Amino acid sequence: MTTRRTFLFQVVPAAAAVTLLGSKAMAADKCSPDNKIAKALDYVTDTTKVDGKKYPKHAATQTCKNCLQYDSDGTCKMMKTCGVVEANGWCKSWVQNPKAK
Repeated sequence: MTTRRTFLFQVVPAAAAVTLLGSKAMAADKCSPDNKIAKALDYVTDTTKVDGKKYPKHAATQTCKNCLQYDSDGTCKMMKTCGVVEANGWCKSWVQNPKAK
């Protein structure tokens, strides 16, 4: 028979381990600008580093976090297989999200 105390001593450490491993996995899932898809979209991790000569209409206020393609889980609909994109990143598929501030 399992007591409540035994149950807690087994479940709490297991839950902590899953949480810790999950956060490490998310950190490893960051989209690299060297990724094939990211390169095709000229993705940069910092919107202030966009080549102004190549993209003269770019503004520093255009970021992944206020883009229509940006999902709440930190991924981009255009680069879904790439991983998590930087919230302050940018790519040439940027479109203003009317709901973003």
